[in-house]
Amino acid sequence: MLKRFLLVCVLLCLPASLFAGEPVLVDTRLLVLAHPLFSQFDTNTGRFRNTPSEYVDGGQSGVDALVAEIQKLDAWLLRSPQILRERLKDVPLPDRMAIERNFLNEKREKEKGLAAMKMRAYMARLVPGRPGVTPDSSIYPQINQIMADVRAVIKSVKERHRSDLVIDACDFLPVVDSSGIRPELLVQNLHFSLWKGKPADEHFLAWFAAADQFWAGQLGMDAQIFPAGVTDVRLEALKLLEERTKGQQK
Repeated sequence: MLKRFLLVCVLLCLPASLFAGEPVLVDTRLLVLAHPLFSQFDTNTGRFRNTPSEYVDGGQSGVDALVAEIQKLDAWLLRSPQILRERLKDVPLPDRMAIERNFLNEKREKEKGLAAMKMRAYMARLVPGRPGVTPDSSIYPQINQIMADVRAVIKSVKERHRSDLVIDACDFLPVVDSSGIRPELLVQNLHFSLWKGKPADEHFLAWFAAADQFWAGQLGMDAQIFPAGVTDVRLEALKLLEERTKGQQK
């Protein structure tokens, strides 16, 4: 009886972390690259296509054309009750519901498009002397959306696996440089100064960059950098992100 009592006490005193799942491994770099918004990112302008951050082509004339389109949509929405009445004119009663439903869907789409166009026109006039160019801050909403979705996915995998620790693989995997490996630097002892207590100099930094590229080639982007003690959920996280962002209108 005493042994059973002691066993119960030991179990109650065990830290909760022992009952939690293994740490999970994700890759936020892959999640960002897989996000639908990232495919809209224009590296030339640093803006997201088809969003209010996108540049308006044509400078002032382009902005004027956008404003004219906004006014045209505004006028359509103001006349929408009259337009609906005209469409329902001489339509048999049984067919009216379908026409009204289609019209309401069309109106909602126009309202949504109008809101986006107004925001785009506003952004396109914020940089003094450069009409059509949007400020750097115009991409904040898209960045915030991407990171919100990534955080939600990480939270989901953490809850699914009942894990207290999420490890980000991109913190450990080196970034591959297009210049490739430089063996002439690798074979040199350019890091000797560190072992003598001297600060890092340009020679060490060059050697370190070459070593980084060497390990990038050895490990590969999908390397199992933690062979034991961690659950690899990188693919699962990508599927969750796809489910979360499927059908989203960006």
